[in-house]
Amino acid sequence: MQIEKVKKLSNLQILAYWIKERESIRLKKEQGLPKPWTDDETLQKYRFCNVRRMDDKVSRWFLDNWFEPYFDHPNMLLACVMGRNFNRPEALAEVTNLIFCKGPPKLGLILDKLRKIKNSGSCIFGGAYMIRGTANEDKAKMVLYRVVKPMLSNPPAMDRTSMQRCVESLLTYWGFRPFLAGQVVADYRWAVKGSFEDRDTWAPLGPGSLRGINKLHGRLCAQPLPQDQFVTELNELIGLAKPLIPVSVTNRMEAMDWQNCLCEFDKYTRIFEKLGHPKQKYPGV
Repeated sequence: MQIEKVKKLSNLQILAYWIKERESIRLKKEQGLPKPWTDDETLQKYRFCNVRRMDDKVSRWFLDNWFEPYFDHPNMLLACVMGRNFNRPEALAEVTNLIFCKGPPKLGLILDKLRKIKNSGSCIFGGAYMIRGTANEDKAKMVLYRVVKPMLSNPPAMDRTSMQRCVESLLTYWGFRPFLAGQVVADYRWAVKGSFEDRDTWAPLGPGSLRGINKLHGRLCAQPLPQDQFVTELNELIGLAKPLIPVSVTNRMEAMDWQNCLCEFDKYTRIFEKLGHPKQKYPGV
């Protein structure tokens, strides 16, 4: 759809349109069809996450290389924590055997290996998340010894019946805020046995989803929102948006996916509202 037509839609219709068009792009790309995969100039030009987070490149790597081969491994929670903090498959592949080993992960050896990778000129951190740290602190050491190590001596109580309670458990540890904790638990849900009964109804509020849900409700984008209100409004949104989107798409989506789509919806609309644009461009033509 041409951008001038998109602008005439309601915000709810734009969100539904974005979900349908982004998923269509993914399917065409995976089928090997030639570019362009869309006539939407914005989706051609800029990089956006997939509708379903587990279809994203890094998440797919985790699923194929960690979650399925090492399903329900005793070190899986720590792997998920390290995974989303570093978020760099090329580096994590080099320490996989030091994480999924007999006994606790070998933090000293992991740190040595990551430092060697960094010193060789390669990146060991992805750019998707803002990881807490200080200018004078070795970031890799900080993740391993200030975030991961406390969980070895005092493991979180992860209630595998609830996404929400797992996130709340992680929030008692240093280095976790709701969005990052939510991303870790969204991975953990695919990597261990558990019912996670609220996976279709609960997601943590993040900076992008805050802007997106506020925009849908006509509020200032930065207006604070309590977590409980966000969950209520998220479920209301899902109910309103589902009839506008094919079942083949919505049947694959969990609440975390809807939360992520709110972030991408905000990013998408800010472009044609001339309020900014994504850092990463995409060769979609």
